[in-house]
Amino acid sequence: QSPQPGTLAPLPFHPQTPTSTFSGPKPFGAPAGAPAPFSTPTAPVSAPAPTPFSSVQAPAPPSVAPAPFSAAPAPFSAAPAAPALSTFPKSLPAGECITSTVCDKLVNGEHFPVCHKCNKQITRGPFITALGKIWCPEHFVCVNAQCRRPLQDIGFVEDDKGLYCEFCFEQYLAPSCSKCNAKVKGDCLNAIGKHFHPECFTCAYCGKLFGNSPFFLEDALPYCEADWNELFTTKCFSCGFPIEAGDRWVEALNNNYHSQCFNCTMCKKNLEGQSFFAKGGRPFCKNHAR
Repeated sequence: QSPQPGTLAPLPFHPQTPTSTFSGPKPFGAPAGAPAPFSTPTAPVSAPAPTPFSSVQAPAPPSVAPAPFSAAPAPFSAAPAAPALSTFPKSLPAGECITSTVCDKLVNGEHFPVCHKCNKQITRGPFITALGKIWCPEHFVCVNAQCRRPLQDIGFVEDDKGLYCEFCFEQYLAPSCSKCNAKVKGDCLNAIGKHFHPECFTCAYCGKLFGNSPFFLEDALPYCEADWNELFTTKCFSCGFPIEAGDRWVEALNNNYHSQCFNCTMCKKNLEGQSFFAKGGRPFCKNHAR
């Protein structure tokens, strides 16, 4: 239930790292058919380059999966650096002083710690120190007006509007993982415009964690380099290797070939720019077509 108007509501979560959305390259299309006998195949062209995707910063060849970062605001545990509770003596003799081991400030005469919330001196009773600041116990509470839980014994998160208990952080501020839909309460990885637990950002095909390895985007899904090459790149029908950026290639017989691989099946004569014949779906020069 969201806080009602007039109450102090937590801010929505905003990721810290800008990201960009990319669309992956598509496999090359094949012609419907080729006439027989075959005339000169389509003039060689340069294959488009499959472009790896950068997670957080561009340009960066090759693209690297974004490193996990702490969600904003980052939750932390109250232990072992728990808020410390201290109590002043009932009175201080004139001219004498004590050093508070909690607030690390000199308490002398009228010089007392000041509450971070109400900005008043704490002259008697207990006080709390956390995050390098000092609070009255009644002010060290969740900033959500509908909660106001004391934070001394539970986890809490510091936001630009104040301190949230771990329960309000999970309900209002923590992002949801785009894969498992659970709240991301610890380390959060921001990639392809989405939030993930670091262990949930994996290859859509094999499930491998990316870590610092490159990843490729296809239909808005991330793939490791090996699976992307296997599933989506155009491969030469003759040698089986991908047709990469800058390669000359020939499209013929409903297949794709490196220019140097488009040869007569018998004599291996290169047929790029030459008339050829087809037998069993393979190219032959005129001398070996019979």
